[in-house]
Amino acid sequence: MRVVWVSFDETGRDCLEAAADVGAEIAAVVTLPGPVDPTRSGQCSFDEVAERLGARLVLTTDINAPETVAAIRETTPDLAFVVGWSQLVRDQFIALAPRGVFGMHPTLLPRHRGRAPIPWAILSGLAKTGVSLFEILDPTADSGPIVGQVEVPISRDETATSLYEKLSEAHVALVRRYVPLLLEGTAPLTAQDPRRASSWPKRTPLDGLIDWETRAPYLYDWVRAQTRPYPGAFTFAGDLRLTVWRARDVQSPEVGDAGVIVDRRPEGVVVACGEGAILLEEVELEGGEPIEGDAVGERLAVGDRLG
Repeated sequence: MRVVWVSFDETGRDCLEAAADVGAEIAAVVTLPGPVDPTRSGQCSFDEVAERLGARLVLTTDINAPETVAAIRETTPDLAFVVGWSQLVRDQFIALAPRGVFGMHPTLLPRHRGRAPIPWAILSGLAKTGVSLFEILDPTADSGPIVGQVEVPISRDETATSLYEKLSEAHVALVRRYVPLLLEGTAPLTAQDPRRASSWPKRTPLDGLIDWETRAPYLYDWVRAQTRPYPGAFTFAGDLRLTVWRARDVQSPEVGDAGVIVDRRPEGVVVACGEGAILLEEVELEGGEPIEGDAVGERLAVGDRLG
């Protein structure tokens, strides 16, 4: 069973390694051309792994472009996997793999199709999410029959960083469990119920802007949901963009207008919110390096207004 693997991120690369380890013959790896963009969450190089697996490396920014489809067709795939790719595959691509095209989505489908599943899971207050392996039958996002799922609990203090790691491990577990069945042609397929489907919208870096009139507990969620590997929640200190990588809501006897720094502590600075206060523990000023703890108070002073 010759397999084409489409991905540009670290999770996809880990899954590729796992698929090869359980018996998939990797005919081609399709990924973005270099160099790796540091602003693109999770992007990595596939050069080494493709060479080690003896797979043809196909570089493209458009998975559905005629030249990309033609290059993949030359490798005569039986199966294709799309794991970590920002475009929907269309009919010409789907037709390349007679034994099926399969994708993975980090939610428990049919709930929460669409974009930015990790930030939305935290912002929505979910106690549980997961990963779904499903067949791609058409260009509709995340709608095909489900092969298998893994549930992942979300802790009260979960961050995008820690949830990303949990979900990456769940991706690999699904690959190890179900790719052998897909290679044998014995994998289960369960149709999704469209009546139970829901969708999350796309998020952009600008969606991370902090509104200081927000209640402190939700701002805590706001920061956790958008921290690394994502662009981060942000505000402004004067004319400089200030990214907040780590924060928590705190009790503060000091009061002030929303967005005003009201206290300095060894762990950082306390900012008044629409209700309550939040402690900024790690921040990064535009053009600088991340700073944390007491260094935050050395750069941001009590009385300064953020926003």
